[in-house]
Amino acid sequence: MSDYTPNTAAASRSALSRLALPALVLPGMLVAAALLSSAAPAQTMATPTMTTPAMTDTMKKSGGYVVYTKAAFDAAKGTQRVLFFHATWCPNCKAADADIKKNLAQLPAGVTVFKTDYDKESALKKQYGITYQHTFVLVDAQGKALKKWAGGNLRDIIANTKKANTN
Repeated sequence: MSDYTPNTAAASRSALSRLALPALVLPGMLVAAALLSSAAPAQTMATPTMTTPAMTDTMKKSGGYVVYTKAAFDAAKGTQRVLFFHATWCPNCKAADADIKKNLAQLPAGVTVFKTDYDKESALKKQYGITYQHTFVLVDAQGKALKKWAGGNLRDIIANTKKANTN
């Protein structure tokens, strides 16, 4: 026979703490969840942000930065349309995307920039002769390329659309 005697008081405390811990934590978690759900919604930024493909009536007149879809592109026919062939894996594209978003308030009214997926929009790449990402194409009302340039940011978009306005 062994001399080992289990410490029943310690074993009881251990079992009790295993039962008590969920009883203490669960109400705390419920309180935290309730506080989070009742918190005031985050304030929106004053500057415009990238929008979803659906074009609003205001955007048709004012322009903006939208994800390319054929429907959104067609809906923006009354604005100067710029296709930005963007790849998620391209560091230069990411920098241009960040610059456009950060400085979107500087985008002139009537200019719509379409973030166009370089990897998915094969027909558009073929149509406009795009051979690498981070390429921009300014198109006319019929969708014909007016100007194409490689690289750049919002400043270049503004400069190229302004030149097209004066020609």
